[in-house]
Amino acid sequence: MNRLNIGFISFRISGTNGVSLETKKWAHVLEEMGHRCYYMAGELDTPKDRSFVVEEAHFSTPAVKRLYFRCFDRETRDPLTTRDLHAQREVLKDKLRLFVSRYSLDLIIPQNTLTIPLNIPLEMAMTEFIAETGIPTIAHHHDFFWSASVSCETA
Repeated sequence: MNRLNIGFISFRISGTNGVSLETKKWAHVLEEMGHRCYYMAGELDTPKDRSFVVEEAHFSTPAVKRLYFRCFDRETRDPLTTRDLHAQREVLKDKLRLFVSRYSLDLIIPQNTLTIPLNIPLEMAMTEFIAETGIPTIAHHHDFFWSASVSCETA
């Protein structure tokens, strides 16, 4: 079996929350199989030499929170919000490219980033990056927007 470089991507991989625990559990199993795991998130407590901190990926930054509320506190989206979403998406897509390139990733595993709208630009960037590159992806999610009341204020 070939050894793979695998990248976990989330809002936060730090502490004892569900995503962090699941990520570390998966990484442990994958590394026992001989693979090498790397991490990208807005907050990390993972090995420094395999960590790629991207502040804009976290759900609690002021800019991300503002966009969240500008998207969900009204029935329509104003053009300025659309422009800001796309600008932030491009920043994050560039960071995804850099993460994959820096660690020569063969596979990515987004953790909860495509199910709950905590960081809409990251979710847009992830979707486009996967579509544009065709990188093998395992989307691992265990919180879904229809099964939990999650917001930037409570997360």
